Amino acid sequence: MVRSDWRERTSRVCKPCWELKYCPYGPLVEQSPLLPLAMSDELEHRERLQKCLDTGVQGELEELTPERRAEIESWLDDLELLLAQTANEMRRRRLWRAAAKKKKAPIEEVVGSLPPIEQYRVPYDQTGIGPKSISDFPARLRKQARKVLNEIKHSYRKTLRTGWEDGRQPIQKWQIAHFKKELAEPLPDLPDRIPEEFQTASCNVFGHICPVFFAAESFTETEAQRRIGRYGISPSTRMRIVRRDNYTCQECAKHLLDDEVEFDHIIPLSRGGSSDEHNLRLTCFDCNRDKSDSFSPLSIADRVRASRGRSVKGRGRRAR
Repeated sequence: MVRSDWRERTSRVCKPCWELKYCPYGPLVEQSPLLPLAMSDELEHRERLQKCLDTGVQGELEELTPERRAEIESWLDDLELLLAQTANEMRRRRLWRAAAKKKKAPIEEVVGSLPPIEQYRVPYDQTGIGPKSISDFPARLRKQARKVLNEIKHSYRKTLRTGWEDGRQPIQKWQIAHFKKELAEPLPDLPDRIPEEFQTASCNVFGHICPVFFAAESFTETEAQRRIGRYGISPSTRMRIVRRDNYTCQECAKHLLDDEVEFDHIIPLSRGGSSDEHNLRLTCFDCNRDKSDSFSPLSIADRVRASRGRSVKGRGRRAR
């Protein structure tokens, strides 16, 4: 019953980020429910906690990817963003100090236990503007802010120099108690897997189910429910393509976030291509724009043969 209702919801309207390239819901996304964990997720989480207890360390050492390198380089050139990160890091350290004294996790220290999702609310109008300079911090915190800012810059420069991003740090005493408490709890009753139609309908940036599937009504849609998407690509078709191509650009193999998804016509519309599923694929923005309205019949043949487990060269030998 739930799955059939959800299939109907996702067939009526698309994620707006796939067309707009940004989320139009803002803080409202945080009011939307999260998908439940699968049992494999819970077991993986517990393995991670046990590893932290065994090693005394949390976090990972990860090799820097070109995309991550470019991101960190852009951060170093953005003072406003660095100052926002400084303010967040100072807040995190304050919460952790308080947690160490009271032996409580920071989330419990700040908000207590979270209410049920239907009661949880966040203000839509976010107040307060981030610091533009060190002088925007209270006078008593400016020395600390300069120190934290320099630590962040040093960490980023070291990451760029070594090619490794080191997120490892020792676990605190209050964390040890918190992890042991979680591990001692009995396993919850969780499903073995989450159906794909639910996974695709959730935001792969924030994790919440996209609010459009709760908010869209028939009277908000126009022109035969706006033909639901560019070039008449139905929402259900888009959902299937995203699942089929696994959020991966079919040209450069980049993993795509929701606001990076592009639905590319293999045979362009300008050359008579259709918007049927077999003529559509996922690409990133750059690959889609580089292609423009070009079309290579051989590449399509390669794609079809690859799907059948054949190679162009092998088929040519058989033909001869």
